[in-house]
Amino acid sequence: MKILLIQSDHGYLDFLHQTLIDRQYSMKVATDGYTGLSMALHARFDLILMDTQLPRMDGFDVIRRLRQENDSTPVMLTSNQIEPADTARGLYAGADDYIAKPCDPDELLARIYALHRRRTGGFNAPTILSVANLELNVAEKVAYRASKRISLTAREFQLLAFLVENAGRVVTKSQILAKVWDSSEACSTNKVEVYINFLRKKIDRGHDHKLIHTAMGVGYLLRSGI
Repeated sequence: MKILLIQSDHGYLDFLHQTLIDRQYSMKVATDGYTGLSMALHARFDLILMDTQLPRMDGFDVIRRLRQENDSTPVMLTSNQIEPADTARGLYAGADDYIAKPCDPDELLARIYALHRRRTGGFNAPTILSVANLELNVAEKVAYRASKRISLTAREFQLLAFLVENAGRVVTKSQILAKVWDSSEACSTNKVEVYINFLRKKIDRGHDHKLIHTAMGVGYLLRSGI
């Protein structure tokens, strides 16, 4: 489980680090809201544990920006003082939970477990497709390669999802056109080639292990093996 800690209180960070490392959770740290927001939008995390009072951008604004970007990573807010108005403000902004500082380690771990369980096994859990170190969150329309977020257009995501769903199998250009492009659109197979090149630049560039391959004279396939 990978957790992003956005906390400016170094004493509380030490407490969180010790509590979470005992459970072998992986952690990244930001000490201001602006940096935390950037980290959250450019990498995949299972949970964000964030204070309400932060330098540069407070926790409420960070959540609002995340939700505006369709990022549904669970967020647990922490605060020295929890007033009903602040709790409501955080939940309306998009937080999933709110806990007072300092908190009991066992309660914190239980709440983290509950949020993670809801995300991975609840009724509204997002569908995750993966091949090698490529992950697609179908519900959020977000892709990651080696845990780094990849910016894709809606069409690019649709094409990539189709390739992932058929990983290990060759799909023809005609099949891609039928699945990814509306039948009312006048499209040629050249359009598929253009978008495959777009995806290669975004998915495979900078990686020794290429995922998108050409089946000469037939079509394309996405595979984890070389």
